[in-house]
Amino acid sequence: MPKVMEKDATGRTVQLNGVRITFGDSLKDAKPTKNEPDGKKYHSSNFLLERSHPKFEQNKAIVIEAMKAVCREFKRPETWWKQLFDEDPKQNCFRKGERFKDKEGQVYKGYADALVIVAKGPKGGQSRPKKMLDRHKRAVEVNDINDVMYNGTYCDAVIAFYATDKGGTARITCSIEAIRSYQEGERLGGGGIDVDADDFDDFEDDDDAFAGAGGTASNDLDDL
Repeated sequence: MPKVMEKDATGRTVQLNGVRITFGDSLKDAKPTKNEPDGKKYHSSNFLLERSHPKFEQNKAIVIEAMKAVCREFKRPETWWKQLFDEDPKQNCFRKGERFKDKEGQVYKGYADALVIVAKGPKGGQSRPKKMLDRHKRAVEVNDINDVMYNGTYCDAVIAFYATDKGGTARITCSIEAIRSYQEGERLGGGGIDVDADDFDDFEDDDDAFAGAGGTASNDLDDL
């Protein structure tokens, strides 16, 4: 189930369940971002927290816990993350899905009714996530990453959130520490901790991404 990872005493690192990989092609081969087409290359992915998924409320609540932990460590009020979320979302890696639009102004497929985490690999995206596993918790070979971690698949993801003011702008960002792909779901276009394979739950062959019940709602984002 979604949880704060006890291996990180700061409370900033979480495991999310049943989130969806999008824009994850660079998990294999680093690529420049949309805003820097000729700039530095990164390993990155967006993760969708879909409202229809039974773990949505639990995932959301766990992310909010991590956001508050980031604020405390960065010596800001616990509400600082929410201020960025509402007023300056580009400075928060946790955003409303409707803010993601194509050149024609259309919200990306699957984003309209979701929350989104914009994440890079460790070392500011210069490295791939430390562990990338298939549904049976086997390590994924580099050449197979885009087949196993394909855009649209559901996954469990271990993500470390942190704040920085590097470059002069205070913001909340995050690092993908580990991913375990479910290898199911319709394809869509377009400083951490050590994570062991046993940190993820086991799957039976007939398990699917929507198994399990939802959790308790968090009051912080009830209006979304």
